[in-house]
Amino acid sequence: MFATSTTSFHLATKPSSRSSVDEAATAYHLPDLANAIAAFFRNGDALVQGQPCTDKLQIWHKVRVQQVSYHNSETVLLPQTLRAIPPSTANRFDRYDSVIISPGAQSDWPQNGLAGHSVAQLRMIFRDPRSDSFFAYVHHFKIVPQSNSTNINSVTGMYMLKRAVRGNGERIGEVIPLIHVHSPAHLIPNFGREAHSHLTNLSSYELSSEFWLNKFWSKEFYHALSP
Repeated sequence: MFATSTTSFHLATKPSSRSSVDEAATAYHLPDLANAIAAFFRNGDALVQGQPCTDKLQIWHKVRVQQVSYHNSETVLLPQTLRAIPPSTANRFDRYDSVIISPGAQSDWPQNGLAGHSVAQLRMIFRDPRSDSFFAYVHHFKIVPQSNSTNINSVTGMYMLKRAVRGNGERIGEVIPLIHVHSPAHLIPNFGREAHSHLTNLSSYELSSEFWLNKFWSKEFYHALSP
């Protein structure tokens, strides 16, 4: 267990699995995982700079997070589970939850909403055996601009998000410290004029590219994301 000013984290004592970087990249469908890990440690962790990871990563499929009430910091809310579960024979579309993240561990969430924060999809939770810290690989979303200064859609009252992708269509991801996660986030797929013909309750997130950031998900989330 460990905590930041906004969120406490609880992981199981034993990881869900242990895999080499290449094995994890294949299992989680993250072709740039090795480069992302190398870039993060090269720039962000002096203890392991310049040292390639030769040990197996310790990987967790879920983490429990807990926060305090928006209106009363003395009230601790019920814990919630964030999952990052790769595809399996039972579910070939995996289970990846979405989160609010910030560039650093310190954050004023939820008092100023998304200011200084962004939304990402949690794709892998892991620890490098060379470090005592926990990390996450995330795929980023970007806010779709609206015709007003808040970028909140005037009809739904919610932010519209779109997957951040490179020019070749690959999703943009990176490794971040797990303590940069500050809250779960609930997304609703935006089906557009016509829904994808292969959408199911298991595939709707992976086969969709646009989403609504659902501020009506909970009372606390509503207060955080309402101007």
